[in-house]
Amino acid sequence: MTYRTIRQLTVCALSIWALMGCQTTNKGLEPLDELANEEGLVRVESKAVDVLYKRPEASLAGYSKLLLQPIEVQFAKNWDPKSSNSTLYNMHNVDREKIKSDLANAFAEVFTRDMQKGGYPIVSEPGPDVLEMQAAIANLYITAPDPSQLTGRTEIYTTDAGEMTLIMQLHDSITGQILARAIDRRGASNDYWNWTTSASNTADAKRIISGWSTSLRKAFDASRGAGSEPLAPVASSK
Repeated sequence: MTYRTIRQLTVCALSIWALMGCQTTNKGLEPLDELANEEGLVRVESKAVDVLYKRPEASLAGYSKLLLQPIEVQFAKNWDPKSSNSTLYNMHNVDREKIKSDLANAFAEVFTRDMQKGGYPIVSEPGPDVLEMQAAIANLYITAPDPSQLTGRTEIYTTDAGEMTLIMQLHDSITGQILARAIDRRGASNDYWNWTTSASNTADAKRIISGWSTSLRKAFDASRGAGSEPLAPVASSK
């Protein structure tokens, strides 16, 4: 397939994101708008995600299955696990890779569960009724990584577990034609202090991912509803 890979898009989007004071300003989005224009996409308003591009004539109505490609995960460039807790952390590259791997697995798990629950099976091969999804999680920032990496008996309490940005592309699995692109940044926060653990970090991440999978499932549902518009933006719990 000749379409732009999610890795290439992630590099492009991250460069733009770093320069943007506000994600949705027209000036900040000009480079992404130009890229989308080259691909036949237009930017549309959305209540579900920060930035949404779609092919004007595209519809999800002809798709009943989802081909989920392995996702890319990248930490935020300014993420330093030692910054908020002095020298307590002893995080090595293998630990970073495990966090990325675990998050990628959680992403696949949640999307598979939510899409199949909604009646849209996850498949492993292209087909005429199969929508291909490429995705990346970028700007991953974890306020307090797994406390098992800490030296000594230390407990960490936070109100903000961190944030991450989804970059998602939807393609026809046969032709490779891009139908839509979404970019959305979300964080996990509470109004009170929580004891931060590996389990709580995972749970927070899965809640964010479930918000994204629910938005996609609702877009599938809307394409089958009377009077719904192709790839119509859907409301979410953002």
